[in-house]
Amino acid sequence: MGNRVVPLYYHRVFDKQPDINLLCVTPLKFEQQIKYLKKHYNILRFEDDWENTDRDSVVITFDDGYMDNYEFAMPILEELQVPAAVFVSTGVLEQDTQLWWDELDTILLAGEQFPECFKLEDDIFGCAWNTTTYGHRLNCYRGLHTLMKNYSNVEQRERWSMQLRRWRKPAGGENQTLDVSSCKKLAQSSYITIGAHTVSHPSLGSLTYEEQEKEIMESIRYLERLLGWTIDTFSYPFGAAQEDFTDETIQICKEAGIKKAASTIPGIWYKGSDPYKIPRNIVRDWGPYEFATMMDQYFMD
Repeated sequence: MGNRVVPLYYHRVFDKQPDINLLCVTPLKFEQQIKYLKKHYNILRFEDDWENTDRDSVVITFDDGYMDNYEFAMPILEELQVPAAVFVSTGVLEQDTQLWWDELDTILLAGEQFPECFKLEDDIFGCAWNTTTYGHRLNCYRGLHTLMKNYSNVEQRERWSMQLRRWRKPAGGENQTLDVSSCKKLAQSSYITIGAHTVSHPSLGSLTYEEQEKEIMESIRYLERLLGWTIDTFSYPFGAAQEDFTDETIQICKEAGIKKAASTIPGIWYKGSDPYKIPRNIVRDWGPYEFATMMDQYFMD
């Protein structure tokens, strides 16, 4: 074929147990994966013009903006001289807080000594969950995650989160996001490109036009002020077409100056593909053999 591009996406390079959302690749396996990619494929930057590539290529991206992208991923990428794009949700850069699904995780699933029931107070979505066992709390987590992703705007999700914080204080530790200083240092690497990923990581498809515009525009402008250069790449949170982004979303991105936007639609990029619906393929915590097998599958389309 010769001109196929398989974009990949990661979230974290970290050893977290348990990792219920399967967001983490351990540093060891990440290094093994990057070495394999460098040996077997041409590696392009996300922001590059891919139209004239004459070799099967891959593109490496990260979503969300976790601190371990700076602490663990960047040193490996720099050592192996491999580029990657990091799409950053900006709302937590100046706050000592977690991304909303991580906070949900640490409140409901981390540590010991839980109340026996959580009751969500809401006129439409009010519900109560038994929280006496891990299995019950996992069921509560999944229910609240669905509500927060698909049936709330930013203000409503924050009201629900406040109820959870009053119910039980979040446990600490393993979900630290980039702060202002580490984001700047990450951006200074010649192998890292910073792109926008909204302010608060909502499913954009569930928001009004005005809410989408605010999430997209404010994240782009914030990063431009912070870093001192134009931000023209974007990744849709969650990334499913029509569910998590729509034609309205794409129009807002175009008006904001975005030139390329990444989805989570699996597949191969070909010459002439829509630059606002770039497919990407998930990478999990796979060892060398499994990773090689998955890469073969990704290139089979």
